[in-house]
This record gives sequence, structure tokens and C-alpha cells, in this order.
Amino acid sequence: MNNIQIRNYQPGDFQQLCAIFIRAVTMTASQHYSPQQISAWAQIDESRWKEKLAKSQVWVAIINAQPVGFISRIEHYIDMLFVDPEYTRRGVASALLKPLIKSESELTVDASITAKPFFERYGFQTVKQ
Repeated sequence: MNNIQIRNYQPGDFQQLCAIFIRAVTMTASQHYSPQQISAWAQIDESRWKEKLAKSQVWVAIINAQPVGFISRIEHYIDMLFVDPEYTRRGVASALLKPLIKSESELTVDASITAKPFFERYGFQTVKQ
């Protein structure tokens, strides 16, 4: 998919990124986690999230002027990478990750069971489970 634009996070994106996160967790990750785990994971403390995003480098994937995914990095650690379920398997996550891989010699991530195969395709290795 070549119409993906990547731009820096803007505070006006906050609610849309929260919605992407909740949809990704409840729809995409639900195949690997119990309903109780999903329910706990999908909770957003808005003040904590705003603080976390302010301390991170965050990029947003845009298709047709709408945010469809995002990635956040704190130093060499990928803190979040989520794509709206409507746009999975369309190159959005790759478009978000590839620039970081090119610019960083070492990146780490605590990948979910759902995301682990994606990160492994880009050379990430499991250190512990």
C-alpha cells in the first residue's frame, strides 16, 4: 500500500490513537489472549497516556487523511506499535517500523504474542518470554 503517509504525532491525534489502540487490542489481539487479559489491557488512563506520549517520539500512519496506526519510541525501546484492524496486513506497521530500523543500530521491544511474528520478520529475536 503506497498511499501511507508517516508524520509526527500531534496532540489533536490523541483520541484517534486511543481508539486505534482499543480496537487493535480488542479485535486483533483477542485471538491470543483471554477476555480478562484483553479487558485489562484495553484500559486507558488518559493522563498517563498523555504523559507517556509527551515523553516519547511518536509517529502516526495516515491514509486518506485519517490516522490508521502509530508507533512510539523511548530512546531505543519501541513502546507501542498499533494498527487499526481495518488496515492490518496492508503495510502500515512496516511503514511505521522501517524508518526506525534504518536509523537505529539497536532497538528493543516487549512484543505481544500477536506482534511477535511481525517483529521476527524484521530480525528481532526473543530474549525472554
